[in-house]
Amino acid sequence: MKKYVPDVARHAAMCEANFVRIQRLLGDATEPSYHYSWQDAQNGFIKVDVDVLERFKYTTTIKLTKTLDYMPLQAKSVELIVRLYDDARMAEVVTLSQGQQLAGVYRYPNNQMYQIDEKAQANHFLGEWLSHLLSHGLSQKQWSPS
Repeated sequence: MKKYVPDVARHAAMCEANFVRIQRLLGDATEPSYHYSWQDAQNGFIKVDVDVLERFKYTTTIKLTKTLDYMPLQAKSVELIVRLYDDARMAEVVTLSQGQQLAGVYRYPNNQMYQIDEKAQANHFLGEWLSHLLSHGLSQKQWSPS
C-alpha cells in the first residue's frame, strides 16, 4: 500500500478559496457572533451560527455551527472551528465537533475513526458548505448579530 502524502498545493488553494468565501459571507467578522436561520419547505428548520472565539493581529478563530432540526440527535449539529490567517488570506479547519485539533495525516485504523486525510476532507466540507450558503443567496447583509 502506498503511503498517503498530503497535497500541500491543493490544501493551500482550498484554504485560500475558503478564506474568500468566508470574507464574502461575513466581511471582516467585526461582531462577536452571527446567526442565520430559515425554514426549508422539504426538511424543516435550519440554523447557522458563527461565533468569533479569538481575534489577534493576524489570525481570527471562529466556530461555525449548523443545526438541522429534522435530523436524529447524533447528526443534528455540525461544528467546525476554523482559523482565519489574515496575512496569508487562508482559512483552515482546525477542529471538528468539539474534538481535538486535527492532524495533517492519521494512521488508519485509529481510535477516532478518522480517515487518513481527515483534515483535507474537513476543509473540503467547509468549502462545500460555504459555497452552498453563497449559492443560495446568503450574504453579509442577512446575518443577525447575536
